[in-house]
Amino acid sequence: MEANVKTLENLKPEAAKNGIGLGLLSLVVGILSAYLLVGSESMMSVFLIPIGVGLIIPLVIAVLFCFDLRKKIGGYWNFRQAASGIFIMFLVTYVISNIGNVFFNKFIEKDMTTRIQTTVVNATTEMMKGQGMDEDLIDKKVEDMNRDFEQKNQGTIMQTIQGHVIGIIIVFVVALLFAALFKREAPLYPKDN
Repeated sequence: MEANVKTLENLKPEAAKNGIGLGLLSLVVGILSAYLLVGSESMMSVFLIPIGVGLIIPLVIAVLFCFDLRKKIGGYWNFRQAASGIFIMFLVTYVISNIGNVFFNKFIEKDMTTRIQTTVVNATTEMMKGQGMDEDLIDKKVEDMNRDFEQKNQGTIMQTIQGHVIGIIIVFVVALLFAALFKREAPLYPKDN
């Protein structure tokens, strides 16, 4: 029992370390997803790339990091400990991923957002043409999409802060869900060897 208390003291630093690793991996996967998305031409790939590369792969990696964190602290944690550790890990991941994305979009690929928007608009236009939709309706939809993209790009500081607050709330809720899935109580009575 004393060994478990000692390992639980390492929960926060280990969670932060795992968060750094998970954040860097998430950043790399996000950048890869952006390049794949820009290179895609069909509406199916525009739909599947963000789900597959941008959501499923990071989710699988996050699960592996949760198992790793639990193992690092002795293999057992209750719901509160799991929620605390996973939240710290996911919060560090969120911060690293956001800072990395801002840096990437401002200094490395300054036009990546525009290129993604163009890809989405072109794929949507091709899909609507393939379905035989009226040209006026297609033009209206493209105009609406471009206006929506422009509004997102012209966000105020308050909208940015509000977006991050909502992002942190989502991180907390996801951490609670993961904690419920990955909690593992220590047995009351140790096994006899």
